[in-house]
Amino acid sequence: MKKWMLPALFMIVNVVLLIGNFKVYQENEKLHQSNVELYEQAQKTEYAFEHRYDKYVTELAEPGDFTEDELKAEQLDKNKYYEKREEMYESMVSYPTDVLFVGDSITDRCLWEEFYPQLAVKRRAIPGDTIDGVLSRMDSILATKPSTVFIMVGTNDLNAAANSKKGETETIDEMMEDYEAILDTFATEAPDTKVYVESVLPMREGDSNRKDYNESIVEFNNRLSKMCEEKHVAYIDFWTPMVGADGTLIEEYSLDGLHITSAAYQIMKDTIDPLILK
Repeated sequence: MKKWMLPALFMIVNVVLLIGNFKVYQENEKLHQSNVELYEQAQKTEYAFEHRYDKYVTELAEPGDFTEDELKAEQLDKNKYYEKREEMYESMVSYPTDVLFVGDSITDRCLWEEFYPQLAVKRRAIPGDTIDGVLSRMDSILATKPSTVFIMVGTNDLNAAANSKKGETETIDEMMEDYEAILDTFATEAPDTKVYVESVLPMREGDSNRKDYNESIVEFNNRLSKMCEEKHVAYIDFWTPMVGADGTLIEEYSLDGLHITSAAYQIMKDTIDPLILK
């Protein structure tokens, strides 16, 4: 071997090692920078989570005299739960609200706020409530200043119609008028609020001894869907995933023929998640 070859070989090896070490250094720098960015993002996320409620305001107020409000006064004799619930909703108000769930006992029985602990979530639901009942308390609903609202109401109206001597078609017409008034109120008083209208769920007679009124629910949902389309309001069909081949609420989703199980609420959550978790 010539004398110059050994130093040259060492030089080549050193250059290769130097280049390799430099590339490793570059990769380590990139990894370090990535870790720094992840740490900074984690710090921001932690800070945002700790202070997520800083912007919210809580107010205590005296509820109004319901007998002086024609719409509310009509509800006092119709629903035994109405007065106490609406008094609470009027007197304990916090805002703004990320997501608001409005409706009757089906909405009231789900702990929506525990589904979404990272958001300011509220329920404005009353057992036994009706469409005109919701319309009568739009003031307390709007007071929460919601960004997004989900409404499910109508099953108690349809149940009453099924057990009434009054013409069902006329009753559904009245229901649609009241529902339209609810949507118009949101459009006028809270135009930036995203409103989602949820279909009425199927029912089964079960232990409740209720008269089967699923045909009326289908008619109502069809008209509700059409109205939402005309008003450019989002409509969510929860009837389809919960109805069985016999046209009634699937048994595993039924508690008593009307109210639903946690498995049914999970179906609702799976649909709602992408609408609010962005």
